[in-house]
Amino acid sequence: MVAALVLGGVFLFSGCGIFSSPQNTFAPTGQVAEDQKNLFLITMWPALIIMIGVEFGLLYILWRFRRKKGDPGLPPQVHGNNKLEIGWTVAPMILLAFFIAPTIGGIIDLGRTPKNSLVIDVTGQRFSWSFAYPDPNGGPPISGPPSAKTEMHIPLHKTIALKLKAIDVNHSFWVPKLAGKTDAIPGRANHMWLKGDEIGTFEGQCAEFCGTGHAVMRFVVVVESQEDFDAWLKAQAAAQRTNQPALAFQGD
Repeated sequence: MVAALVLGGVFLFSGCGIFSSPQNTFAPTGQVAEDQKNLFLITMWPALIIMIGVEFGLLYILWRFRRKKGDPGLPPQVHGNNKLEIGWTVAPMILLAFFIAPTIGGIIDLGRTPKNSLVIDVTGQRFSWSFAYPDPNGGPPISGPPSAKTEMHIPLHKTIALKLKAIDVNHSFWVPKLAGKTDAIPGRANHMWLKGDEIGTFEGQCAEFCGTGHAVMRFVVVVESQEDFDAWLKAQAAAQRTNQPALAFQGD
């Protein structure tokens, strides 16, 4: 028992680093990630309370009705308690009904395409991501030269609509602090949206195993002021025309 407790404690405390991780989903910095975290907590707390109640009930039953010295044999066998059986059938139905409204509402909200949003085309391929932005002057999409860093830049407090596609195998676009995962599938256009509420750089990665280089299929999302974003996009457009490395973000 002592060895099991020590080993369990080691595993428990080894996970504490997730709260300071750059990919901590419990420290959202965008509206979508915040809504997803709140929905998760709404369902987690009742589930946690039920789990604790069931485990304590099980331990009590094992202790209270354990076989004692001198017991003649099995206790009397009874059919059960109809009232309890009805209760633990109806109670989960009521609990699930409570989850319906926020869950469906969240699915509808995250599945919509926001109006007046900046549309960015995101392409996944083994083992990198590429991003294409609309040209404010009406020219071809601005994607930057292949030598540019794997960064997606977005303006602060601006709704961003992402069009996701893959050109080889399934990938999954994930920026934990800004939004949850959405798959990029060959032959199919998926979409998602996000919004950055804090200036900074936020790590993202492919969350679908896609081959031997899956671990290096990482990127960062740079949330910056509208003025900085406009300057960066202008530099990207100029670099694309001259086929030179674009202006890179100099962050931490």
